[in-house]
Amino acid sequence: MKPLRIVLILFLTAIMWLLLTQFFFCSRYNFISSAPFTGSFIYNPYDSLDAGKWIKGNFHAHSNAWKGITYGHGTNENVHQAYEDQKYAVHCVSNYQKLDVPSVKNKSFISAYEHGYNLTKTHQLVLGGNQVCWLDYFFPQTLHNKQDILNRLATDRNAVIVLSHPAVRKGYMPEDILYLSNYHCMEVLSPMGISSMQWDAALSVGKPVFLLGNDDMHNVFKKHHLGRMCTLVNVPVVDKEHVLRALKTGKSYGVIFGDSQNRHALPALQRLALQTDTINLEMSRPAKQITFTGQQGRLLASFSHTAKAKYKIKKEDHYARATVEYENGTRLFFNPVFYTSSHSLYHTPVPVRLNLAQTLFFRLVGFFVAAAYLKWAWMFIRAKKFSRKRPVLSRRLVLESSLLFDSVKE
Repeated sequence: MKPLRIVLILFLTAIMWLLLTQFFFCSRYNFISSAPFTGSFIYNPYDSLDAGKWIKGNFHAHSNAWKGITYGHGTNENVHQAYEDQKYAVHCVSNYQKLDVPSVKNKSFISAYEHGYNLTKTHQLVLGGNQVCWLDYFFPQTLHNKQDILNRLATDRNAVIVLSHPAVRKGYMPEDILYLSNYHCMEVLSPMGISSMQWDAALSVGKPVFLLGNDDMHNVFKKHHLGRMCTLVNVPVVDKEHVLRALKTGKSYGVIFGDSQNRHALPALQRLALQTDTINLEMSRPAKQITFTGQQGRLLASFSHTAKAKYKIKKEDHYARATVEYENGTRLFFNPVFYTSSHSLYHTPVPVRLNLAQTLFFRLVGFFVAAAYLKWAWMFIRAKKFSRKRPVLSRRLVLESSLLFDSVKE
């Protein structure tokens, strides 16, 4: 019996460690509600762009990794070659907890990995990072857990931190987004789910979060999984530095391809400019519909069967983002124009403050819980076997019961 006890204790200890780490030893934060975009200036991410410098990118794809434990097919080279064949200028392999290493020197290569191994797929993409963060919280995460992970990932100031497929398994709820900070982008467009609610939640509380569209492809040999969604990035030079800067400042837009869309002849943004407070949008070809969305995801304006649209953004709109839809189902999602207090954009939102008192209190309680558990576990392992004494004990109980019964009869 003792070996079985030891195995059981090891299993319970692992569970206890996960629970203690997540709910007692994790840092606690003071979350403050943010305010909508305000100011005397309007930030336009598409200001001064070159209409001939749009490149296609995919930043989320998986290959076979970790001896097949994680879901992925093909090698890193297979993935890169598949996107090269589709004329993508930038393509990343983002395996779970594993950085892609370039096989040859390539200026456009961007290191990437998908962080997270928890039950609810609260994952993050780390683009341009140098090392893997191994800490994660396994069970459904609290707001403090999510913020703690984002803070740790953001210690690499050169990396772009992206919330992966927020709508999947409620990994990031809109109410979480109201408070979370310290990330740059959100994977709004994913085959696993469209996260426009989460995106509008972030924008509505004044967080300058920009979108990505990715395939999140796991099997490179299934060609119909390839090129379903992508991100168009506007850069003067195709290299890591310019691409990451463009993602951080919003000089990009996301695409969902329609079934009959020619992958090599996408409708393109020609111009998205501001004339005082009026947005002027111009596409390369007429669209079925152009819409502008503002605060809390509210529809601001809609235009049909046109390549051009104008909208005068009001103070109460706080921001306006455009969506363009074509007859074949192709949809383009553009980053927002928003009010700000200065012409420049701060790249990384200020992280929330650590609540030191709560952090110390929960950790102290955690140590007491851990001590109590270790004491119980030691006693459980050292417990004596009672199986051999049971027959003697049983005969004694029978004898005593018989004597008691006899005395009652008398």
